[in-house]
Amino acid sequence: MEEPNYRKLIVWQKAHNNALLLIEILNDCLIKFSRLIGQCMSAATSIGANIAEGNSGYTVKEKRRYFKIALNSSYELDNWLQVFKQSKIINCNTNRICQVEQQNVEVIKILSKLISSL
Repeated sequence: MEEPNYRKLIVWQKAHNNALLLIEILNDCLIKFSRLIGQCMSAATSIGANIAEGNSGYTVKEKRRYFKIALNSSYELDNWLQVFKQSKIINCNTNRICQVEQQNVEVIKILSKLISSL
């Protein structure tokens, strides 16, 4: 079977790697914050899922809609990262959260350009 096209997109690769890194980072968080962690993971995994779905051969209008959903989820993820960084909910080196944050900013930039070019 041939690899699906969306996996070749750099924006999907960055979003996917971010989701995997967040799973690793958030795995050891306190259970009392599980709702916040769940919302953060939902936003992070939604980005790649919507990029994949939007790239799967829909019309330009549909592709733009899915990419906009992915962009909105990227902004939501940025919000959660700010909450986690500033509240110290996550007991890990902030550099790892900053790494996710920087990658997410790149995803936001790429998605914004993709949407405006459609």
